Amino acid sequence: MKRIGIAGATGLVGETLLRILEPGPHRIEDLRLFASAKSAGTKLKFRDREYEVQEVDPEGFKDLDVAFFCLEADLARKLVPQVAKHCPVIDKSSEFRLKPDVPLVVPEVNASSLKGHKNIVANPNCTTIPLVVAVNPLHQRFGLEKLWIASYQSVSGAGKAAVEQLSYENEFVALRRTPDSKGSPLGPQIADNVIPQIADFDAHGHNGEETKTTRESAKILGLPNLKVNSTCVRVPVSVGHSLAVTCRFSQAVKVKDALHVLKDAPGVVLRAGNDYATPIDCRGNDSVFVSRVRQGAEPEELSLWIVTDNLRKGAATNAVQIAELLKE
Repeated sequence: MKRIGIAGATGLVGETLLRILEPGPHRIEDLRLFASAKSAGTKLKFRDREYEVQEVDPEGFKDLDVAFFCLEADLARKLVPQVAKHCPVIDKSSEFRLKPDVPLVVPEVNASSLKGHKNIVANPNCTTIPLVVAVNPLHQRFGLEKLWIASYQSVSGAGKAAVEQLSYENEFVALRRTPDSKGSPLGPQIADNVIPQIADFDAHGHNGEETKTTRESAKILGLPNLKVNSTCVRVPVSVGHSLAVTCRFSQAVKVKDALHVLKDAPGVVLRAGNDYATPIDCRGNDSVFVSRVRQGAEPEELSLWIVTDNLRKGAATNAVQIAELLKE
């Protein structure tokens, strides 16, 4: 992985990608950074060298080993197929995730799905990734049938403007004043509040994030009939997504057996007993933290608390791991 392109280099995930690659082992000889016309001309530093961000142009990706796309779905729809003619593309948007011929990959779970890829690989949603990393080893041992999920998602999942909005509103709340949330990318006030909507609602009342976690999890785990109940909520946290999850398996499961499985699970950091992880614990870390593992209401059910850095393992780190598999 010596020749790399990043589209959306000035966004939160693009910047996180650069921070991950900078101290890494990859001998990058050709780095090309791209963004929208609004951000073109921005200067970014990488390994003691300054790079100027160019406006996204499919021809600019010629002769690269891999391209990371960190753009919105409408731009990905237009540009990714064109760039895929020049090099493999790892796309972060939702555009290609559920396409039957596009691998949706979490390396700890379904690396083999990369076989036969057609130069487009989808990076899953930032909530789906930690969910399947934690649940898959339990599924392999006990046979997963159903999931109940409540996610508590940080504002960084909505981009830079959302992080800035939270900081702005926090200042007002600290002074016991009401902030102006008009035009907020998050909709209602987020400081001192929670918002039970992430993306638009469909005709059945599910918000977009809930649909993603349901469909993407089934595809990655190879369980087309998996039943998922999902409620996704935005919380006033800058970085770090959390999930309260209850799993139902095809057989009774004991907590001690589940802990034994999770202890050796790839990508998982297990905290046992009363030691639990929070978003602050996971920031800057590439692992999925699992804690509060306990019996559910039935012998076949198990509940757990999952936390991860949504910008790293939830997005950028997972993409880098995919690129490393492509190289192999």
